[in-house]
Amino acid sequence: MPIRRIAALAAVPATVLLLVACGSSKVHGTITEKEYKPARTTWTTEPVTKRECTTSRRGGKTKRSCHTVQTGTHRVSHRHPACWQIELDDDAHELCIAKARWDKVRVGDRW
Repeated sequence: MPIRRIAALAAVPATVLLLVACGSSKVHGTITEKEYKPARTTWTTEPVTKRECTTSRRGGKTKRSCHTVQTGTHRVSHRHPACWQIELDDDAHELCIAKARWDKVRVGDRW
């Protein structure tokens, strides 16, 4: 049996073990609150800049220096999709879940 095949066969159980160990890190808790947050758009204002360069001569040498200059501002939109949110009793997790699942769970259910 070639060495590569042996190495590949040995790697399969190790991979399965790692996947099982990672699967236990899911968020658990009791649902304390359900809330629907509709889709929304927020806006921020960001600066618009341009680069300006000047050239000067001194002692027969040319020196070029550049710096950034703010020329104005523009508005940037940030879209947030709708969220069917549940909050867990650990006060650390607020999860957005599928609407079909959100409709089925109730406050007090174990997650």
